[in-house]
Amino acid sequence: MPSLPPSELRGRLEADFRQRVMLLYRSLQITPPYHSVEKAILALRDRLSALSEPTLRATATDPASQNALFTQVFIDSGLAKKNRGIIRKLLTDRPELLAPECQPFTDAFKAPP
Repeated sequence: MPSLPPSELRGRLEADFRQRVMLLYRSLQITPPYHSVEKAILALRDRLSALSEPTLRATATDPASQNALFTQVFIDSGLAKKNRGIIRKLLTDRPELLAPECQPFTDAFKAPP
């Protein structure tokens, strides 16, 4: 992945974010707030465009950096506020529902609103 041009790296990170967000809602068997998901992807696109190429490449190759970035975008975009009560209850009652790739998003639901 490091040899890809920056535009492809950004595209792959956006696709990975979308996949994780959709997997989160699918795992919890909740219909995703599609408009809010699209807003979050646009916010991620803006954030990725602002990164220097070395930072972008480092983020693309480091899972911890990706998790931190994705979680922050998830929070900043307002996705963490959508269906918050339902999702917090599901995560408390049945944490096994959540796919492992979505685990970083749980911090967004544990934090105070």
